[in-house]
Amino acid sequence: MSHWDDLLGHAFGLLLGQPLAEFDPAGTYAVFHYDDETAGEVLEDLDPAELVADVDGRSGDNGGDWLYPGRWVPDLARSAFVATDVRPAALQPLLTVPTDDGRAMVWGRDLGRALQAGSLSLDELTPDGYRRYPHLLLRPRTDGSLLDAMRAATWTMSAPDGLCDIGDSLVRHGYVEPGASVVDPRWESALDQVGDDALRRHLRGLCLDARWARSAGGYYLGPGECPGDFLPIADLPGSRVIAGWEFGEGQGATVVVLLDEPHDR
Repeated sequence: MSHWDDLLGHAFGLLLGQPLAEFDPAGTYAVFHYDDETAGEVLEDLDPAELVADVDGRSGDNGGDWLYPGRWVPDLARSAFVATDVRPAALQPLLTVPTDDGRAMVWGRDLGRALQAGSLSLDELTPDGYRRYPHLLLRPRTDGSLLDAMRAATWTMSAPDGLCDIGDSLVRHGYVEPGASVVDPRWESALDQVGDDALRRHLRGLCLDARWARSAGGYYLGPGECPGDFLPIADLPGSRVIAGWEFGEGQGATVVVLLDEPHDR
């Protein structure tokens, strides 16, 4: 492992409450992200070929130094589409068993195959009322390891490049007095143990207190905590939620989850 992999692995262990080595090394760990701006709009310009394409390899970085999904390399085949009220009969056999709140899920690859076969059309999936159509839970490309899943979830795929300092930005723009902490006190002591200053500042921006996370950075829910948008994935047989984050006032969320699928990438 590289020096930065060691730094990141130690930092992630601090956030997860146990070293990465204590997690199942044979498991497949994935990241899923939801944001309400693109969750449904993606269907309007969807290329079915992207839904069936294999996207293998370690997490990539499309560039930038902020926390936004555009930096990830998307893995649409292994992404999930979740629906509450799905009309097309051709889609029904592809759906997982609905959850208690009526949501059901279809994997991107299955959706793409149905679109390519002509048994389903994009016109049948267009919006008809708020969330009455499948919305995207984006899965970034990762190699299946917990280290790489956490890299993607924290936007540290290209560290030390691509790191940001949200706390400093809040001070520079006059929102916070110099020296004041904007970090959730639950994570202060863990973050103080992160060995690299730039990495520590970056991760602090993903562990803001509830007030500041509404407008910048992220709110870290903690180990094993699942944002509500991902319950259809968390409820899959063999799934285990590792950690979750929320962004804004419910507009976005990210989860790291252990899935019951082969770790062969």
